[in-house]
Amino acid sequence: MTSAIDRLSFIEFQSPTLVEKAPEGGDWLHEIKYDGYRTQLVVEGGKARAFTRRGYDWSHRYKRIVQAAASLPVKSAIIDGEAVVLGDTGLPDYQALERELGNPSSLRMTLYAFDLLYLDGRDLREQPLVKRKAALKKLLTETEPTLTYAEHLEVNGKDMFDHACRMGIEGIVSKRADAHYRSGVQTSWVKVKCVKSDTFPIVAFVEKLGAQPRRIASLYIGRREGDRLLYAGKAQTGYTLDAARRVRERLDPLVVAKSPLSEPIKKPKATWVKPDVLAEVQFSGVSDRGILREAVFKGLREEPRDASRPSADISPFSCLAFEPLPVVAVFSD
Repeated sequence: MTSAIDRLSFIEFQSPTLVEKAPEGGDWLHEIKYDGYRTQLVVEGGKARAFTRRGYDWSHRYKRIVQAAASLPVKSAIIDGEAVVLGDTGLPDYQALERELGNPSSLRMTLYAFDLLYLDGRDLREQPLVKRKAALKKLLTETEPTLTYAEHLEVNGKDMFDHACRMGIEGIVSKRADAHYRSGVQTSWVKVKCVKSDTFPIVAFVEKLGAQPRRIASLYIGRREGDRLLYAGKAQTGYTLDAARRVRERLDPLVVAKSPLSEPIKKPKATWVKPDVLAEVQFSGVSDRGILREAVFKGLREEPRDASRPSADISPFSCLAFEPLPVVAVFSD
């Protein structure tokens, strides 16, 4: 049963729950997770807009993606997906994506679409996922690569996860084939990660001495525990020269005299900042004091997520094949 929406607007995304093991059985579809920006395309009357996870209009940043969506043979549609830039290895490169966001006409950005919420006057959210994906695949059959259908596999979840990890992919998203689309974090979508990563507020930085232009050498990050902001560790690696410069530019206007942390720590070299900028950080584990082990900076994030505990968000690829293990057209609360 489908219903009509009188006026198209942004719909809050459905997001997966983090789990330890990939689900098994024939009730699940498995997608590779993309390391990009979750993006929703709203198409109506020959025009299109692109929205971020928090509902910000980023159409100006995704010019070619929006143009491709506007040319779809539909009167109206809402498409859920992930904006991605592939690196030299054929895998998503998050820092490369951040650089390309400054180039609205970038030829490198691709939107991998994995769900269809609305089509030509019909609200599809009450239909099973398999039907929504079938309609999406048909819609994108003849589109340019800028707008690509994200494939899935109906295989054993553990096998899919193991193969993804061996390929150097960050994880998978598994979705119940019969599930309706529900906004917010849901258990009908689950994510399993090969590496641990999450989004954390930046609370301070250490400057790289003598560097011109000025840039950061390391970041101090926090984690939220209820209303408190606690120290979660230090990310000293993972920066390219360009990333280190851009992070410094983002943090300079936020410098404050006192630590924003709820509990004081001794960091004499730190320059404190308002915890308004978020970093994606990869780590090997968490100590019993809540400190990240082997923290590595991966990039800045546009929208906040719950940083009260390490959980992570990455996002889906398009098609993964087994035996051998190529990624075909490799590649999201």
